[in-house]
Amino acid sequence: MRIQRSKTPIALIVLLLLLVAMFPLPVWASQADAANAISSAKNTILNCYNATREAETAGANITVIVGTLNEAGSLLSQAEFAYATNDFDAALTFALQSQPSLNNIIQEANALKGTATQLRNQDFLVNVVGSVIGTFAVIIAGFAVWFFLKRKYETAGAHSSESSRV
Repeated sequence: MRIQRSKTPIALIVLLLLLVAMFPLPVWASQADAANAISSAKNTILNCYNATREAETAGANITVIVGTLNEAGSLLSQAEFAYATNDFDAALTFALQSQPSLNNIIQEANALKGTATQLRNQDFLVNVVGSVIGTFAVIIAGFAVWFFLKRKYETAGAHSSESSRV
């Protein structure tokens, strides 16, 4: 005797596998993923901050960079808050959102630092050369006045000695 099997359960299983393959289930972030993303964001912000501080020390205008760092820091703060409340999906999202705006900050800060250093060196050169030229101008003018007054005194002295003899 042969047992007749129904094809319905097999068809349902195949259909279910196709649906799962076509529509992936949402992936929830793990605690480790969120922690790694937050740690990476902190390191990126710290590196950007250090480069920005060096640019400021060199005399660069870092206003735009500071604004970008503040936005990234705000997102990182939101990520840390979400992590603390065990919302690892939001923590991962905020940590990842904080990073794209920081991609070129280090290069921008280094460029600003280079420009500021170059301007500072140029100002120093202008001040030193200007001071040296000014010093020599005062010395030369002093000698010229001294020479002029000496000749005038010698000429006046010769005239006064002639008039006293007469």
